[in-house]
Amino acid sequence: MKRHRWIEWISIFFSILLSLFLFCFLFVNLELGMVFSVLPTVLFYLGLTFLLRPEERIGKIRISTLPQGELLHEKLDEAGQDYARMKEAVGKIMDPELTKKCRELLNIAESVLRYLTENPEKISAARKYIDYYQETAANVLEQYVKLQNTQFGTQKARLLENTRETVQILYQAFQIQFEKLTQNELIDMEADMNLLRQTLEEEGYGITDREK
Repeated sequence: MKRHRWIEWISIFFSILLSLFLFCFLFVNLELGMVFSVLPTVLFYLGLTFLLRPEERIGKIRISTLPQGELLHEKLDEAGQDYARMKEAVGKIMDPELTKKCRELLNIAESVLRYLTENPEKISAARKYIDYYQETAANVLEQYVKLQNTQFGTQKARLLENTRETVQILYQAFQIQFEKLTQNELIDMEADMNLLRQTLEEEGYGITDREK
């Protein structure tokens, strides 16, 4: 997202620069006057800005080719922001055991984010994961980091235990959500394997149980 913004600002800069050159050429060299120099310069700037404007993508896919591409892009960006919040919070957790569990949670979140980037058509199916589960995880981890140095004795132990249990529940929820997203791909893979076996058998190349 930041890279896209930089490209957009660079394109605007070059559009302004080239437009200024055009204005100077029309006004100074050709002496067309202010009005006849400004008008074509403005039109040139607008056209150049449109042509140089970088098209946003999700992975390698242009969002203009996706149904509701802008909405999908916003949702994926939201997921990326929540993931960044989680990662930042985990880096500040002091308890080693909780840190380990949180990193396992982060691994799944990273896998989901990568999968959605490569398969943007699945983003709509992941809305509950993005809007509830991952946002909840980010809030829980940030809240723990905020309180870990303010609680003492039994209160600190209770906070740690509750957070561990919550992270474990979220880990299971993340796994279930990821499995739902990839379920169709597993079904397609099994269908391809069955078709391959059937084709080999029809051509006389039997597959033994040991090879399976």
